[in-house]
Amino acid sequence: MVACNGSDNTTSKNTNDSVSSPKDSVKVVKKKGKTSVTFTTANNVKIVKDAHGIYNQAETAPEFPGGHDGLSDYINKNLTYPQTAIDNGITGTIHISFVVDEHGKVLDPQVMDSKNLSNDLNEETLKMFNNMPLWKPGLVKGKNVKTRLELPVSFQLEDAG
Repeated sequence: MVACNGSDNTTSKNTNDSVSSPKDSVKVVKKKGKTSVTFTTANNVKIVKDAHGIYNQAETAPEFPGGHDGLSDYINKNLTYPQTAIDNGITGTIHISFVVDEHGKVLDPQVMDSKNLSNDLNEETLKMFNNMPLWKPGLVKGKNVKTRLELPVSFQLEDAG
């Protein structure tokens, strides 16, 4: 059995391949998925509330329990990189828009660029966002407010093992 990187339908034996078992003559190069999140802050942007009472940013931004490290850990532990996406070599970044309400609940996560990656990645990412624990809400003038955030989640492949 020979591994294919997903870029074409041909297979060839690599001289670096090794025996994986007595039955197989070639080692299958396994890939594993890795996710990461990048944090951005909007500086010098006017704070505006939309018709639904959702702010584009807050004076004090909403915060995931444990801050940036806590969010990265949560995503790495709870976001499953679908095997079909790994097998097909699908990598890239999904931008998720969501609201943290005045109680810290994550509402209405939406994929902003859904045609860039696979439906499997989109669905898994949305499922993870819908199951997030409560955040510390954003503050405007000392009051908890609904705040819209956008978070890029990256999917990368690396050799397993």
